[in-house]
Amino acid sequence: MSRQQAVDGLFALGVSPEDYDLPHPHIELPVILLIRRVLLRAFELLLEQGSLATKKEDEITTALRGIVENDLRQKGSVRGFNCRTYETVIRGGEVANYTLKKLKKSPDLCFKLCSDEEETPRVLSVHDALFVECKPIDKTHAVGKHYCGLGLLRFVDGDYAWAMQESLMLGYTRDRTITQHLIPEMNKAERLEQLKTTEPPRQLEVRGAEARGKAEALYVSRHQRGFPWVADKGAATDIRIYHLWHDCS
Repeated sequence: MSRQQAVDGLFALGVSPEDYDLPHPHIELPVILLIRRVLLRAFELLLEQGSLATKKEDEITTALRGIVENDLRQKGSVRGFNCRTYETVIRGGEVANYTLKKLKKSPDLCFKLCSDEEETPRVLSVHDALFVECKPIDKTHAVGKHYCGLGLLRFVDGDYAWAMQESLMLGYTRDRTITQHLIPEMNKAERLEQLKTTEPPRQLEVRGAEARGKAEALYVSRHQRGFPWVADKGAATDIRIYHLWHDCS
């Protein structure tokens, strides 16, 4: 690492390389399943207000975040998710990409656990969270171009969640399913190469991951990341991406 790289890293991150480790610790499956329960409950409450059939991506995401933050987190009505366990849920918060040069990357939703450790965790706090990218999938938003190319790829390329080992894709679907549309698309040779897929999407056979209401079962895929971490921390490890698709028709 050159002296200038060290200076640039310190300037962008605010801490020296000796103060943090990469990758950040795994987000364990129970946490992923909890966030899924939170999002599904938010969808239930949102649907009580009316159909989502004509709503656009930003409208749905804004409404979901409003329910999650202003209702569910404040009231603690989903067990395990409250103001003591999770920080404020952010929508569109700007973060830097892995190069620390692109400074205005904006994941759709950010869930961040409150730390109960006495010692300061060796993480980059700004980049330590479950980052969620939301995408519509319908006749005008193709799964290949939009969901994969403009969504999932951002995790693989290190625009989002570059310090993490897990992330979540949230699909707003209309007449599209994971088995009929996502899996065939991600198994195409060109898409496998683009997304550096090492494990194609598979359904999680655990309690809490099954299909529920208008939500499909939870799937997960694994992808290589071909970029180096800052400050000579090594090559980025693989990332697991969870896929939560919800019928919004």
